[in-house]
Amino acid sequence: MKTVTSEVNQYWVHFQSGGKDKNKVYPRALVKCYHDEDFVVQVNFYPDGKVPENHYDKRNKLVYLRYPISMYPNVIDLLRHEKPIYFSYNIELKLGYVRTGKEPIGEGNMDADF
Repeated sequence: MKTVTSEVNQYWVHFQSGGKDKNKVYPRALVKCYHDEDFVVQVNFYPDGKVPENHYDKRNKLVYLRYPISMYPNVIDLLRHEKPIYFSYNIELKLGYVRTGKEPIGEGNMDADF
């Protein structure tokens, strides 16, 4: 099985509104993720219940992960507060994820000091 994996160390966020074609479901937000200067994955957020399947663009070697908009706060929180961040995508299964690296238990900044 072919899997695409990369570290993500830069990103930018784009919010979008409208869309002329009423038969298409347009993402409401998207996050373009980079490893250094290489654009490696685009994470699109769609209205809940209208999420198209993930996609791999062979020509541009670019992964499109698609999530419901309700997942946006979770994904953006990971990107803002965790390090390192990785993504992986299985082309045959059309299954992908964004994840952190290994971290020690109890590492959070809000942990009480008992």
